[in-house]
Amino acid sequence: MKKRRGKLGMVIVLTLFLISGYFVVGAFKPSGPALVVLSSDLNRIELARTLGETLGWNDREKSVFAATWAEMQWLAFSKHIPQIFEERYKWGEGGREALLVNSSRYIDPKYDLLRSVYVPETYVISGNETPAGIAKKLIDPVLATSTASFLRAHIDIEVVQNIAALVRTETENLPDLVPLPPADLQIEFTETDQVLLRFSTTYYNQGKGPLELFADPKTRGIRSDIERDVFQRIYKKDGTERTRISGTFMWHQEHLHYHFADFAIYDLDSIETDGPTPDLSGSRQKSTFCIRDVSKTDLSLPNYAEKAGYLICGKEKQGISVGWGDTYYYTYPDQLLNVTDLPSGTYKLMFVINPFDRFDEGDMSNNTASATFRLDMQKRTVTMISMEPKTFPKVEHIYPDECGVTITC
Repeated sequence: MKKRRGKLGMVIVLTLFLISGYFVVGAFKPSGPALVVLSSDLNRIELARTLGETLGWNDREKSVFAATWAEMQWLAFSKHIPQIFEERYKWGEGGREALLVNSSRYIDPKYDLLRSVYVPETYVISGNETPAGIAKKLIDPVLATSTASFLRAHIDIEVVQNIAALVRTETENLPDLVPLPPADLQIEFTETDQVLLRFSTTYYNQGKGPLELFADPKTRGIRSDIERDVFQRIYKKDGTERTRISGTFMWHQEHLHYHFADFAIYDLDSIETDGPTPDLSGSRQKSTFCIRDVSKTDLSLPNYAEKAGYLICGKEKQGISVGWGDTYYYTYPDQLLNVTDLPSGTYKLMFVINPFDRFDEGDMSNNTASATFRLDMQKRTVTMISMEPKTFPKVEHIYPDECGVTITC
């Protein structure tokens, strides 16, 4: 604890030094007292701009005030903030520590939970006051209230969720599913004059822990093929675990096994066509998936699973181990989009994993991959133009045969 106080002291000294140095160069213009009216719900930048317009600050002065106010707010309210998160997320000591350790990141707008925390009223401010002095005038009215209740009412819930996700990455071994660009694109003409775009898809887990899904134990043993509620099991770094409701397992007659609902989306967009721009609003297809380890990635990961941990599309448990994934080839049922009415042209096919936030991941920004291609309806050809992402690890599709021997295909 002494070491932590020392670091905090260094931060405060550094802040005061910066503020002091700032005023040596005469940043703020001396003037008499001014009345500044602060309305409600201004974010940090808007509030600094409002103050600056009245007090004659330039852009740098506004920025310095915003940074000073942010740090002083955190020091004033930090003892109340963990309580708010613990009430909502039932965190233990590990979650509290991760929340406080990451406090330097909360100036980022995505995590700035104190950006609109102040009492809206008219403030009397002199132009020669320091940033710290002005920030204290905004903080004191909040401290005069029931501070924890005031914070609950003014903290942005979306920001709270963003910080909670950040803390989870520090305290939990979360999965991180990443799709590869669609491959093996080709056209199939059916006997009923339907034109189908077929393609293969692959995704893998590069996270710190597995994606593990299990069916509601209350429906275990029911013989009929019902849709079953599914939970995600998340393994924490302290050896405990938590669960969240994630979706359903359902019997998939085409594949003859159980699938997890709303796992991915296939979405087609037109870029440039030889005829009128087609309406592709109906080209989006939600896809169910059997979640299991059948594709191994060439990645060096801390919790890499040497052996597949989830081998079957069970109705009780499915999952993807770290370093493993799955490949759905273009010959599989439902690995297609109907493009019968589309003109020749350039199109983009997107493959989106976890589009409806059915399960927690360490990173949601890498859940989309795409292939841009030229479709020629007369020649019955598909020509690949580009892929996103452009680089990705080697993925080897493997599976165990009936004798338990691993076969590469």
